[in-house]
Amino acid sequence: MEKKTDEMSGRPFGGTHIVLLCVAFVLLGVALAYLAISNHNKQKQAADAEQAFMDSLHVFPPVEFADSLYNRVVLNRYEDDNPKVVVYYVPDSAGNPTTELAHETHYYENQQKYIDGNVHANNRDGLWYAYYPDGTVQTKAYYVDGKEEGRYTVYYSNGNVRYTGEYLHGRQTGEWRFYSEDGTLERTEVY
Repeated sequence: MEKKTDEMSGRPFGGTHIVLLCVAFVLLGVALAYLAISNHNKQKQAADAEQAFMDSLHVFPPVEFADSLYNRVVLNRYEDDNPKVVVYYVPDSAGNPTTELAHETHYYENQQKYIDGNVHANNRDGLWYAYYPDGTVQTKAYYVDGKEEGRYTVYYSNGNVRYTGEYLHGRQTGEWRFYSEDGTLERTEVY
């Protein structure tokens, strides 16, 4: 029976080589485990930070017309002292408002909402609504970094869809449908 030898040294291939190989595999396994754990921790930290931000958006009470609401600032008022523009700020860890804007609401003089939505990094972000003076939804739009993104729908005051389509990075894309006030499809346009 012929003994196997190391090609470089010419020495017999034996127990030392096997031990070194095992140690190398163990070290490789430890390094891969460390990288996996490190990556998992980074992902968890990012997810935790995102969750903390989302949780901070849900601490706001329903809008009422008293100035004592938490993290709420009335920026503009009508002559009758009703709010015209109201903003909410993200609270810090102690619950105090920061300078980071989280939500913005504009009102008609009759105290009905006019425009309402979340803000992130001073840009519209997430779902935004615009309303008719009677409170009926006029527009429903999604934003990312201040640009329209995804489904965009505008309604007639009777609640029927006026037109609808998709945005991608602030630009109209795909098929847009335009309807008459009674809900009949009038035309489509492709962008």
